[in-house]
Amino acid sequence: MKVIRAVNIENSTISVSSENPLYDFDTALNDSRLSRYGKTVDVNDEWIKFTYAAAIDVDVVGIFENNFMPGATVKIQANATDVWISPSIDQALTYTKDDKASIDLGRDVGIWSYQFSSTESYKYWRLSVDDPTNPDGYIKIGFIFTDESLDMPGMSVNQTFPIVSNSTVMFSTSGQAYGLKKLQINTASFNFPVITTAQKKEMEVFYYNTDLINPYMILVWENSLDVQRPLYAVTTKLPEFYRVEVSGGVAWTCSKEIREVK
Repeated sequence: MKVIRAVNIENSTISVSSENPLYDFDTALNDSRLSRYGKTVDVNDEWIKFTYAAAIDVDVVGIFENNFMPGATVKIQANATDVWISPSIDQALTYTKDDKASIDLGRDVGIWSYQFSSTESYKYWRLSVDDPTNPDGYIKIGFIFTDESLDMPGMSVNQTFPIVSNSTVMFSTSGQAYGLKKLQINTASFNFPVITTAQKKEMEVFYYNTDLINPYMILVWENSLDVQRPLYAVTTKLPEFYRVEVSGGVAWTCSKEIREVK
């Protein structure tokens, strides 16, 4: 499991190839709510550039609440200078279908992500999107991660993934169901049976920063995104670390509960 806390975007200067002034990216990407999104005014050769005062470290890229077609060309680019003819990084992102969002929208959409094999450090970063068959006529993005990741300890195999619904339903005396369909949210819980003291300290720093209110990106099985798509989530219960005795020293155990947010 990898967890990725959003840190870098808020420290960047954002510039774009095109932008709907009613849905600007500087406002959208500095807001943790996915319901606050930015829009371009075209679908061909669009880009969003992030300029930093100095090079930033990036392990994982993730794009949430987007309207990209599955066949779009979506790349993360990076360079030491603001020149994009042949950037040092020019990497295509991977598409993972979001079944719930696809049902709601009536066409396939998903999360786009990439995990670097080692940390990359550059001052200039750019998301490039070419989506000429997009029926919307614009590119929409709710949030972008270009950040370092934290590798969590090994999990037990008893993970649970409940789906929570805000829908209301009533049943008639003759057995019919009547109701109002509302939002469905993915939740999950995990157990970490053996945590080293070093891992415990890393987890504590992560939770001190995110608490119960700051959303983050979670890759439950980072090498099997087809099993569980990337989630944009908050912690719903902070971990309680219990000390356990193990052969050769001391370790810890705890559980983790999350809820997907929009």
